[in-house]
Amino acid sequence: MATLEKIRSHSGLLIGAIALALLCFVVGDALNNSSNLFNSSRTRVGKVEGETLSYEDFQKQVSLMTSVLKDAGRSASDEDVRAEVWNSFVQTSVLKKISEETGLCVPPAELKEALFSKENYHPMLRSIPLLYQNNQFKPELAIAIINAMDTLPELKAKWLFWENRLKDQMLIDKVQYFAANAMSAPKAMVDFLDKMNCKTVKVVCAAKEYRTLPDSLYTPTEADKRRKYDEIKELYKTDGVRYMKAIVYNVVPTEDDRNQTAEKVKYAESELKTISEEELPYFISQESDVDYPYNPSYLSENNIAPALRAFAFSAKKDSVIPTFEDGQTFKTAKVLSDVVVRPDSVKASIIIVGGKTLDEIKSRGDSLLKVLKAGADFTETAIKHSVDPNVRQNLADMGWVKEGQFGLDTFDHVLFKSKVGEISKLETENGVFILKVTDQTAPVKKVRIAVVSNKVLPSSTTYHSVFEAANLFIANNRTKDQFEKSAKENNLLVREMGPIAENQVGLYGLENSRPIVKWVFEAKNGEVSSKPFDCKNQYLIGYLSDIVEKGYFPFSNTMVQDRVSYLVRNDMKAKELMETMKDVSDLSSVGTPDTFNISFGDLGIPRYGAEPAVIAAAYKAEANQIVSPIKGENGVFAFKVIESQEADSSYVSVGTQMKNNVRSYVSYRLFNSLMNQSDKMDNRSRFY
Repeated sequence: MATLEKIRSHSGLLIGAIALALLCFVVGDALNNSSNLFNSSRTRVGKVEGETLSYEDFQKQVSLMTSVLKDAGRSASDEDVRAEVWNSFVQTSVLKKISEETGLCVPPAELKEALFSKENYHPMLRSIPLLYQNNQFKPELAIAIINAMDTLPELKAKWLFWENRLKDQMLIDKVQYFAANAMSAPKAMVDFLDKMNCKTVKVVCAAKEYRTLPDSLYTPTEADKRRKYDEIKELYKTDGVRYMKAIVYNVVPTEDDRNQTAEKVKYAESELKTISEEELPYFISQESDVDYPYNPSYLSENNIAPALRAFAFSAKKDSVIPTFEDGQTFKTAKVLSDVVVRPDSVKASIIIVGGKTLDEIKSRGDSLLKVLKAGADFTETAIKHSVDPNVRQNLADMGWVKEGQFGLDTFDHVLFKSKVGEISKLETENGVFILKVTDQTAPVKKVRIAVVSNKVLPSSTTYHSVFEAANLFIANNRTKDQFEKSAKENNLLVREMGPIAENQVGLYGLENSRPIVKWVFEAKNGEVSSKPFDCKNQYLIGYLSDIVEKGYFPFSNTMVQDRVSYLVRNDMKAKELMETMKDVSDLSSVGTPDTFNISFGDLGIPRYGAEPAVIAAAYKAEANQIVSPIKGENGVFAFKVIESQEADSSYVSVGTQMKNNVRSYVSYRLFNSLMNQSDKMDNRSRFY
């Protein structure tokens, strides 16, 4: 009981409705969020529940996290990695405080069982890449890693990373278990909700929607808007945001850029007429801006750009197509072969021959080829003799292969010229292979073609010109009033950007825009940026237009004003509509009636969306009597209950649902709540 009391007093969690709108669970008092965010050392990235994180340690953790994610086959941006490291630090710090205050911990014996038990190892072990060999999970590798890690510092760092993650997760599991079992709800509430949920009601409903009345006829007063703001103020809590007014200069290619690109491709066209095929790979890599542009393979129509197909299959070998424009790209091409007929794809099996020396490998390859051609089973031979375990695991099957898939002409030469069932030996710099074609698609026309392609892009001169225009605007307009006036005079679009949070990665739609986020939190209100921000193909200039400090969005905020005005107008419309709907005797006089079933736990009703007031009223209404007016979220409603139906034997009571759902709900909500309410100082924006 003492442990449970400690969890209750420090959990800081208010768990809302579980599947039912009216069912609430309250866990303890809220954690005090005492933050003094700007008194930390310049070298400190953050502080959580008394635990500090230096910039040096943070960078080490970022480097380690990057390596760990790479091992797991995950690619993540620098910003995402830093966010994950920070969240991990917050989680560990919060767990340490919980452990100190409640006595909960993970004893060495429990950790040992979680790591080394053959039957009861922790499920999280399956997410540790170090415990996989040949794509197979092998928990027994943990012992080998621990025995070897003192001589391998990098392995040790990675293993301790995962071990600490496992300990944290095991402690989280305990906290969630005790918190879930500390939950309760008044029996009277459960009985009431059981009674309400054990039936459904069928209603005929009509409404006069607010959107049908023009907003221009309803002007909210400041007093009404202020009262509404006070009602919904808690929805506008914030950790502090910024707004800015900005002009974005797009960098687009000019006519000179287009002409320069065309001339570059025309030069390539003239060179293609005389260049040898041996020189083509390097030449095209230098003259074409397409990734991996040179493909020596035979290609079908489907693998050749539509604008080049007719030329590729009609021109003679060594013909060069004149430079032409294809969308925003200039192209030229040379036909490298006559048209041939080959399968589009082949299915094949493979044996990778092993040995100690090249001569031994070649000799063994000859022996295997002889045995196979004499009738030996290819799959059995591959399992027994292939040096590659993946070949053995896949029973020698390569699956379906397209030309160029392996980047080796020699593979294509063998596979796409062989008949089904034909077995061949292939010797390459990469090894000796035995290949067998087991199936192939219908033959199609193919040809080899070399393409030079250059997209029309802005030149450095164009970038400089746009930058200078943006820079000149800043130089001549150093105040926000001058900025707005000059923008209007020059027909420049001024965008409002925000709310901007301090640690967000960047601004939507603008690349490399993290520096803008940093600037708006360093600038003074009304300050104009000192230079254009480079957002790859755009330059941005602007001024800081508003500051919202930690607390609440103010009543004057545009977003708040729009919302409270909308809600007050709806209140005014509702009042007017309710006067006209007091004595409704025919639902069709209100609007087109709809018939549907309502359950008490429904989040909304068909066509109208979230309407809790209508659902609640329907459950209280007597049958076959029109109920009107009911003020809803989207309009004023009138309805009639025409049928009530009790639940069948498959109905599960609210109490049973609570028992089934509370643990998963706590797992989802509890720890995030503890982390959000922890005493933390986040200085990441000073460094990144």
